Amino acid sequence: MTKITVAIPVHNSEHCLRETIERALAQTFPAHEIIVVDDGSTDGTAALVQSFGDRVRYIRQENSGASAARNNAIQHATGDWIAFLDHDDLFQPTKLEKQRAVIEANPQFVVIYSAFTFLYIDDTTRESPVFPATKLWPALRYRTPILPSTSVVRRDALLQVGGFKSGPLVRRVEDWDLWFRLMQHYSGSAFHSIPESLVHYRVLPNSESKSFMPLAANALHLMDTLLLDGLIGLRRSLWKRRIQARIYYHLALSMRGANNPRDWEFMIKSMLLWPLAGRIVPVHRYRVFAHMLFTRLLSPRASFRYWWPRRQGAQSLRVE
Repeated sequence: MTKITVAIPVHNSEHCLRETIERALAQTFPAHEIIVVDDGSTDGTAALVQSFGDRVRYIRQENSGASAARNNAIQHATGDWIAFLDHDDLFQPTKLEKQRAVIEANPQFVVIYSAFTFLYIDDTTRESPVFPATKLWPALRYRTPILPSTSVVRRDALLQVGGFKSGPLVRRVEDWDLWFRLMQHYSGSAFHSIPESLVHYRVLPNSESKSFMPLAANALHLMDTLLLDGLIGLRRSLWKRRIQARIYYHLALSMRGANNPRDWEFMIKSMLLWPLAGRIVPVHRYRVFAHMLFTRLLSPRASFRYWWPRRQGAQSLRVE
């Protein structure tokens, strides 16, 4: 019998955690165990989790981040597989049952993941189609298409590659780092995608543009330390410029959504690094660029302060 441990890292999450746990408990194929690792919460998270009694294992640690909490759950798990679940995401009722069926029919798989559905605060939804496992390589060099809450991963594989890395340089890209290392160790044939949406991913309002630049900086750091592994010479240089262009393009989109005037600066930087469109940098960038230029020129309050990118490295994105 397949044993799946559900691992939930939490920090000050009492406002949404109860429904997350209840949905994990209501699976048509019951989890072997549910482990909640409390990452130093100061609200009522501990009391909420403990109210479920022995149906949920509660582990508390000093505040060390989501990666450390996930690794703590992996170390304490007694299941053969780990189903990761962020504190504000929701499993569909048949999530574990459908992934269990794939596991038992295909013992060679290491990671099984699915499509998911965005759940907005007004209760509207939008499905995000699954990224096919057959196309994960080399896509993992420039993007991370697997939402952790959709995945189940073989526990021994997680231990083999050392679990999640933690620290300020991998914050918010730790799952990307993990998928890449698992791909390196086991190859693409160890990944399997389920086209059905099995998770609701809550989209919470966040207008804090200050978080966008550190995320881009960490993505650039991951590129330099991991994503370009195996590439040399001109091939490495061309891959690097395309990945950089993609990261700065998405940073520009985030800044634009937050009405931050630096959106134009990062769009220009993206265009200078790689002006062409293709698999890595989408053609849609041209339309966004044209619209940004048009609105910028017509604005009576247009500022030229961020008209051209500053000569600064990725490190500067973390401190601004």
